[in-house]
Amino acid sequence: MNCPANALPEVEASFSMERILDGKKDRAKSADYAMPTDFCQVFDEHLDHLYTLALLLTADHHQGDQCVVSGLEDCLQGNPVFREWAQSWARRAVIKNAIRMISPSRNGTKTTGTHEPSETLAEAHTAAAAITRLHPFERFVYVLSVLEKYSDRECSIMLDCALGEVVDARTRALRRLVSVVGGNSPAETASLATGAA
Repeated sequence: MNCPANALPEVEASFSMERILDGKKDRAKSADYAMPTDFCQVFDEHLDHLYTLALLLTADHHQGDQCVVSGLEDCLQGNPVFREWAQSWARRAVIKNAIRMISPSRNGTKTTGTHEPSETLAEAHTAAAAITRLHPFERFVYVLSVLEKYSDRECSIMLDCALGEVVDARTRALRRLVSVVGGNSPAETASLATGAA
């Protein structure tokens, strides 16, 4: 290949390291990753939902608060995610913290957490109170699969159990919830059984 000698400096200039690095920076900026302000906005706008999720999973106000705060910290300090995934990433962070705190076990033993909801929840006669009175593993399966609409496979991965255990736990949870709210109207019972809490 015969290149004119004076053409070589132009080629080198067009492939300089500075230009390559600048190009990488531009691509990174255009990837549209969620920034800390995006996560703060998600937690601000969806705080009610995230706290309710944490409360239903932990069955305790104080632990629910801790889950939400830890979830925000995880989002701010974790790996970068795309901006459009920020809300689902925040929900997942809260769920992971609840799993870490409660350690719901399919065989009935648990390392932390309580089976009984906090006093204020236990006294209430609401769908949320009925959910918090479920065994921790059944409660997690119900909240994740019915209320949050995670697939059985996603639930089994998050809870480190088999698919069949997820299906069995959800069935037990639904039976218990329907028996607890048996005195309610058919519409209330149906809304609880389908996950509208």
